[in-house]
Amino acid sequence: MLALLALHHGGLVPISSLIEEIWPSDPPASAVTTLQTYVYQLRRVLSEAVGPSKEILVTKPLGYVANIAPENIDVYRFERLVESGKRELAAGNAKKASEILHQATGVWSGKALCDVHRGPLLEAHAARLDEAGLEALVMQAEADLRIGRHQELVGELRGLVAKHPWHEGLYAKLIVALYRCERRSQALEVYHEVRRGLDDELGIDPSPNLQQLYQAVLSDATWLRFEPAPRAVVNRRVAVPPAQLPADLSDFCGRGQELAELDRLLVPDSGSPQVVTVTGMPGVGKTALALHAAHAARSRFPDAQLYACLASSTEKPVDPAEVLHGFLRDLGAAADDIPAEQEGMARMFRTRVAQMKGLLVIDDARTADQIRPLLPGGPQWSVLVTGRSLSGWLPGSHDIVVESMDTGDGIAMLAGMVGESRALQERSVLAGLVQRCGGLPIALRALGERLAVNRHWSLRKLAARVAEQEGMLAEFRAADLDLCDYLRRGFGDLAPQDRKALFALGRAEADRFDTAYVASLLGLDLRATEDSLDRLAARHLLRAAPENTPGDPHYVLHPLLRAVLAPTRPQPARRPPHILPARRLNVAMRALPVGAYVGKVA
Repeated sequence: MLALLALHHGGLVPISSLIEEIWPSDPPASAVTTLQTYVYQLRRVLSEAVGPSKEILVTKPLGYVANIAPENIDVYRFERLVESGKRELAAGNAKKASEILHQATGVWSGKALCDVHRGPLLEAHAARLDEAGLEALVMQAEADLRIGRHQELVGELRGLVAKHPWHEGLYAKLIVALYRCERRSQALEVYHEVRRGLDDELGIDPSPNLQQLYQAVLSDATWLRFEPAPRAVVNRRVAVPPAQLPADLSDFCGRGQELAELDRLLVPDSGSPQVVTVTGMPGVGKTALALHAAHAARSRFPDAQLYACLASSTEKPVDPAEVLHGFLRDLGAAADDIPAEQEGMARMFRTRVAQMKGLLVIDDARTADQIRPLLPGGPQWSVLVTGRSLSGWLPGSHDIVVESMDTGDGIAMLAGMVGESRALQERSVLAGLVQRCGGLPIALRALGERLAVNRHWSLRKLAARVAEQEGMLAEFRAADLDLCDYLRRGFGDLAPQDRKALFALGRAEADRFDTAYVASLLGLDLRATEDSLDRLAARHLLRAAPENTPGDPHYVLHPLLRAVLAPTRPQPARRPPHILPARRLNVAMRALPVGAYVGKVA
């Protein structure tokens, strides 16, 4: 379990993935409870190793995150070194590439995850890592050949081809090394050796590349001879550029319009730093969207991809100075050279990144004041910020508001978790589950987790279990999602009047409200009520739904937010005649096409 968490580099590992890894074929009915026991035991071991003050294994809605510094994960170090070595080799700096690639392959000591009991997910990771390790060795041999290390390479490559007898890339490097050592006959014999082996064991000929190399050795081609490469111009950059983005969701789906807009905005050559904010109600998938877009655009930003989460386990947000200090260390600054005060750190950070093409992702921000010290000044940077809402103003920023999923995207999300065949057979049931959750992705993923754990359940059985409000909240809790706690986290810093208004709306019978109705509930004048509603809408706790005719907008409360605010709503003594009661409004909603309601809920 620890290996799978570490391989995600600080990203979320869903409960369903952990269950699949531990019980690949037939998970017990108590899988979630047993998994929680394993997590408890692992936390205790980690606490004994690093001390209780540092929380390594963090519980998140629907999964777990291992807060392990990337530099302490050998896979992360290996991959960053290989990427850096590959860039240096492509730039013609073979000596530097050789040094970096030797560091990368030095991280290895045997096969990947050889001392870990592996399930299907870790088996896939191990196969990928073993292949990456082998390709790094081939790249390292190429760099060594370019700097004239052919004498030393002969022995190393003979050992490697003995371990990997069908890897033609290694044989090709050995043939070149022998040729440059003036051992042409041995180089030809190596070719015949691999040709015979491939023919006897697999019934195939060597690849065209290896055959061409054989002909080059026969004809004594001039390009085979060693000639020192011209001295490369050294670019003053970090040896291993930071690539800190947490793992992307493999089953991400939907959000086509938002992704297209982010793809348009996240470009390094716009002439000035691009700042894009992604806001929306809790659980709507802001972080997942931002990370998916960031991964899609990462190749545009080869010099640095920085990530910081400004949320903390306490009410106090993370100090920007702490984030700046970490960035500077990751960018190669010595600890003694970093200024003590925040402004000095910010100036040093802007100086170091001024000439870079970089991407900065700031997750779960609250205010513009948190973000400003972290902004790079170079024109080739893009900054992507997520938050429920951002108080303050960021000049020149582009805001993308993330709404709940429409029915089609919600069905696609659940189908990716339960399987396309089941989704095709019971599409109407999936549509009902999406509408029951108001299209909120975190809730949909929780229901998908319940189906993944209880594979014998039908979709109709789950729909029946969530038909009542208490049953729905219970299913979320069973998937390790305490929806009440999760959604109420954003209530703590509300003004008393706004908090009172929000809870009053949760208890009200109407599903849509205008200012006059809310004023009558609160006993306030229209101006004060409108201001309160506007502040709640700015925090994405209400959605303003404009009417077709001129006049005040109506406000809509998300159904799951309503469930959290008022588990049982009393019947009011009086109701303004122009507001539909929830019962009649729900009947009207069911008459609409599938998805019409979901797409309009904040």
